[in-house]
Amino acid sequence: MTLQIVIPRVGLMGTLALLVALLAACGGGGGSDPAFGLIDYPDAPGEVSAQPGDFAPNFRLELSDGGEIVLAEELGTPILLNFFASWCTNCKEEMTALDAIDGQGVKVIGIDFQEGADKVLALAEETGATFPMALDLNGKVSREYRATSLPVTLVIGADGRVLDYIRGPVDEAMLAEILESLGVVS
Repeated sequence: MTLQIVIPRVGLMGTLALLVALLAACGGGGGSDPAFGLIDYPDAPGEVSAQPGDFAPNFRLELSDGGEIVLAEELGTPILLNFFASWCTNCKEEMTALDAIDGQGVKVIGIDFQEGADKVLALAEETGATFPMALDLNGKVSREYRATSLPVTLVIGADGRVLDYIRGPVDEAMLAEILESLGVVS
């Protein structure tokens, strides 16, 4: 006995209709809202990538508290962009040190990797962290920043250029060196 799979002939138009229906069902790319994710700068200032020396990729993401954040709108002050997840032990351990320097001449922005607001809010409560935490629900922003092995922290200058890319946890001593390199006294 042989098993036969019958695939109906639907033609090009039928195939396109099926593809459109599938993309609509999954939001076009796995995200919950097409307004969130990677977005272009209004005027691209130069090469855009997560590489030191290039301009950090711009994004719009929902915050765990319901607001939203756009990287380009936060420029003007150096930024520490920290990619984390609630299940990551090293991520939890660095939260207190990151929170301690937020607003001390730098902005700390956390980006959670593919978890919902409930887990991020629980982590913030557990660690006492108060800096803004964005939700990268489909992981596109994290992948663009090559932040799939957590934690990852990027130091972004006030002009939007990536100054440093740190894979692994940061501690108070490392953060003090970063502040010193930015000319910020804590």
